[in-house]
Amino acid sequence: MSLFHYCESVTDTVMKEKGVAKTKFIFGFLVLLYASITCSYAADTICSYQTLRYNETIVSPQETFELGFFRPGNSKNLYVGIWFKKIPNRTIVWVANRNTPLSDTTCVLTLTHQGVLILRNATKGNVLWSSANSTTLQVRNPIGQLLDTGNFIIYEEGDRINQEDPIWQSFDSLQHTLLPGEKLGWNLDTGKERHLTAWKSEDDPAFSEFSYLIDARGYPQPMITKGQEIQYRAGPWNGLRFSGAFNLKQNRIYNFTFVVDQREIYYQFKLVNTSVITMLVLQPSGHLERLLWLDNKKEWNVYLSRPIDLCDQYSVCGHLGSATLRVPNL
Repeated sequence: MSLFHYCESVTDTVMKEKGVAKTKFIFGFLVLLYASITCSYAADTICSYQTLRYNETIVSPQETFELGFFRPGNSKNLYVGIWFKKIPNRTIVWVANRNTPLSDTTCVLTLTHQGVLILRNATKGNVLWSSANSTTLQVRNPIGQLLDTGNFIIYEEGDRINQEDPIWQSFDSLQHTLLPGEKLGWNLDTGKERHLTAWKSEDDPAFSEFSYLIDARGYPQPMITKGQEIQYRAGPWNGLRFSGAFNLKQNRIYNFTFVVDQREIYYQFKLVNTSVITMLVLQPSGHLERLLWLDNKKEWNVYLSRPIDLCDQYSVCGHLGSATLRVPNL
C-alpha cells in the first residue's frame, strides 16, 4: 500500500468515526430534548420520576397555591407542604410528612411510574413518606398536578381530570385545614373517613390529640375530640344548620351543606364570592376557627370559633344539669 492510499484510508476512518460520534451526539440531544418536552408539562405538574428538590416548587395555574419544602415557625425541621402562594405570611394548608420531619435538604419528592408520590433521601435512597393509590387500575403515565383549589391530584395522562376518582389526591388526606370543596366525613362505600387533626404546635405539624370529625353514630353530627373524649359537639343537622351551632347561617361569603345518604355522610362548604379566601382550621389549642383573609390588613381574621364559652363544652354541667349564659351589661 502506498503512502497516499494509507493516508486516504486513515482519513476515511477518522471521518467515519467523527460521523458516528456526531450522529450519537445528535441522537442523544434529541432524546434529551424529547424527555424535556414530554416531562416538563407546566409549572403546576410533575411527571413520573421527575424530582422536586429543596428550593424548587410547583405552582397552581392561577398561582393560588404552591407546593414545596418548608420549615414551620421557628423549627429547623423540613417538611413538604402546600400553602397559599399570594399570602405574605406563609399559611400551610397541607403537610405530607407530618410525623416524619426531615433534618437536611438532601431529600427529594418523586412521582413513580405506579403513580405513587414518594419522599426519599437522595443520598441513602430510603423512603421517608409515600402516598397511597386509591385505585387498583394499572397506571402507565401518571401526572401529578397542583390545582387552584389547593388539591394535589395524581391522574393518568390523557384522561380528563376527575377529582372524584383520581389515582390519589391530597383532599382525601385531610390535615388541620378544611378548604372550600373538601369533604369532612365518611365515604360509606369504601369506609374511608376524612377528619381534621390539629398540629401539636405552631412549630410542629405532627398529629396532636385534637380532632374535628363527623360522628356517624345515631344522628350524624360534627364534634371536636381530644383522644377518646368529646370536647364539643355541634348537634344534629336540622335542615338549615347544626342544631347546636346557633350562629352558623347562610351568608354572602360561603354556603355550606350537610349530605347524608346511602353512599356518603359529609359536611362541605363552597365560596359564594370567589375573591374571598376563607378556611376552617383546627388549632393546636383544640379550637375550631373559621379564618377570613383581610387583604387590606394583610392578616387572618377569626370569623367564627368553636367552642365559644363554657356552655359549648361537652357535658360540663353533667347529665341532668342546665347552663345559663349570663352576659354582663356593657
